[in-house]
Amino acid sequence: MNIKWYTDFIRISGVHIDFDATFFSGQCFRWKKMDDFYIGVVDEKIIFIKPQDEDTFDIYNCSPDEFKKSFYWYFDLDKDYDEILEKLSGHDSILKEAVEKYRGMRLLNQEPFECMISFIISQNNNIKRIQLLIGRLCQAFGKKITYKGYVSWSFPTIESLWSSSIDSLKLLGLGYRAEYIKDAVEKVKNGLINFDELIDLEVQKARRVLKTIKGIGDKVADCILLYSLQKYNVFPIDVWVKRALKEYYGFKTKEQIKDFVDSFGDLAGYAQLFLFHYIRNNHKK
Repeated sequence: MNIKWYTDFIRISGVHIDFDATFFSGQCFRWKKMDDFYIGVVDEKIIFIKPQDEDTFDIYNCSPDEFKKSFYWYFDLDKDYDEILEKLSGHDSILKEAVEKYRGMRLLNQEPFECMISFIISQNNNIKRIQLLIGRLCQAFGKKITYKGYVSWSFPTIESLWSSSIDSLKLLGLGYRAEYIKDAVEKVKNGLINFDELIDLEVQKARRVLKTIKGIGDKVADCILLYSLQKYNVFPIDVWVKRALKEYYGFKTKEQIKDFVDSFGDLAGYAQLFLFHYIRNNHKK
């Protein structure tokens, strides 16, 4: 990977990232595409990304040091994706097709608090509405930020949501999720949920801790573990995932699904990401 600093942006070359697949696979909700740019908010900064070719992209409002400190980790660039994808491709023919189609997709390592609140909001919602609700939450409780005339809002801090009321959250359209958000914020504020400690716990224990938050079940807990707490051996499963596993693999029992997930070891999260982005976009009619 090479980094070259220009006046308004840095150019990253030697890295293949499929930004469509990465940003719109359901693992994050604060990126959008406008003309040739992908625009998102990360670490309270508006970020513009403009792909140049398959292995080169420009990133605006980010210094080389910031890229190395934050985005190298964010885009999972410390991992050997050639090795990961080779192992996934060798698992079965469906995953092989998924990897071939979305080879440049990356698993994003996100900030835990934002990830937790976002996936609480995601329950029983489609991606478009999740983005809408998170946008409202940010506008109501975040900080207004601008870059090159583009206006957005940072994700709310723990303190700003701590001072909010359930009614004020419900006014944003969050419904019953408002109580879940408030409970999550209170547990983080009071130290009952400590993200640094969760990183050090083994998966089963970390999942149990997250499920002490009102409204968080296995699926939401596993999304938080996978996308922000470095538990790459989890495989988030909901009703839709179970249905897809039955249709594509013929699995009918919990034991069959468990054996399938266990077969990936520490790559289970990567398998889930590639497999279900592929199935969503290439579903049998």
